[in-house]
Amino acid sequence: MKSLATAVLLLATLLVAPTTAAADDPWLPTAGPVFNNPMGGVKARTKVVRQVHRAIRHTPPGATIRIATYNIDRRDTARLLLKAHRRGVQVQVVVNDNIVGKVIRGLRAELGGNRKAGSFLYVCTASCRSGSPAGNLHLKVYSFSQTGAARSVVISSSSNLGYGAAAGQWNDAFTVYGDDALFDAWTTLFQQLKRDKVANPRHLEYRGELVGVDFQRLRGAQRSQVLLRGKGTADPQLKRLRQVECAAPGGFGDGQGHTLVRVNMYAWYAGRGEALARELASMRAEGCDIAVVGSVVSGPVVRILQKAGIPVRIADWDWGEKLSTAGDDIVFGSRCYSHLKYVTVNGTFRGAAGQVVWTGSENWSPPGRSSDEVTFEIRDPAVVAAYDTQWQKMYASNRITHRPGVQPRSRPCA
Repeated sequence: MKSLATAVLLLATLLVAPTTAAADDPWLPTAGPVFNNPMGGVKARTKVVRQVHRAIRHTPPGATIRIATYNIDRRDTARLLLKAHRRGVQVQVVVNDNIVGKVIRGLRAELGGNRKAGSFLYVCTASCRSGSPAGNLHLKVYSFSQTGAARSVVISSSSNLGYGAAAGQWNDAFTVYGDDALFDAWTTLFQQLKRDKVANPRHLEYRGELVGVDFQRLRGAQRSQVLLRGKGTADPQLKRLRQVECAAPGGFGDGQGHTLVRVNMYAWYAGRGEALARELASMRAEGCDIAVVGSVVSGPVVRILQKAGIPVRIADWDWGEKLSTAGDDIVFGSRCYSHLKYVTVNGTFRGAAGQVVWTGSENWSPPGRSSDEVTFEIRDPAVVAAYDTQWQKMYASNRITHRPGVQPRSRPCA
């Protein structure tokens, strides 16, 4: 077992040190996590998207950009991708079929739809790898074989490349480069996505020294129905929670022997959401110190948590009419909200003392099990501290979060 100091140094080397030097472009992406702030100025709001845009600008001819995301509606993103394509970059994009707007159609018209070509844009049928109409292509991964002086760059985010993601959502992006094995695992997954057929194995994973990644989707019709009702233990998020032990050794947790668990979850509802809430309630009874920030959290979930003594704050504001997620209807809901999906643990996880954060695209709701999703698991104290700082900033601010059960009409993101 490596010491904590050695582990931190290893991750710093993995995330920061370039794997190759580009004589004509020494630029390097910002490694680790970044968070946008929809209540701030332009730079704060666009911090996540600018991470992706800078990488596109610095991608040299002959390199490959691979993007898989739920939606793209930013015209500036499209312009950058087309410029990259015209200078000789292979630009390969797969998107979900719920929202196919002008930007996606324009990109497809120029990049083409031939998935065997060097560049293309392809619209998946529902969840790309499921072979059924259930679910979505919901992960948001932006990768670059080379950008600037960095190779094998993978950016995983809770944010789509949409204007709304910057204007009205709190999001994160986690960037790793120089890890060729991780990049190869992602490339394998991307090849499955673009084929838009039933994929086996249904679950792909990568395990590195300090970064692990799980790519998952619906496991089968009969089994998925059990999962959607919140029963069984095949749910990967439930499995992770059950690997948390509530007794924390010295130097970890709250300093009094209790493991700290902090949840920041956008969508959390229905049978699956209630099963996850009950697991947290059980953990609270075992001594874990747990607190929650949510957004689309159902009443039953809130009641389960509060009955267990778990404090809950909700990050949604500016309730009113808005375009539906599918883009084909006007609905009533929050236009300013947290879109984050992460959990931090400080204490004991999988039988060992340490700190970990898991983050990605998967919500704690039924669609999370019927969609193509990704979860990054990072075991680095500096990264965990960044996510904890973001959580605390949101939890402690009456301008960002409020008590459950109210629908604020003010516009903190305007």
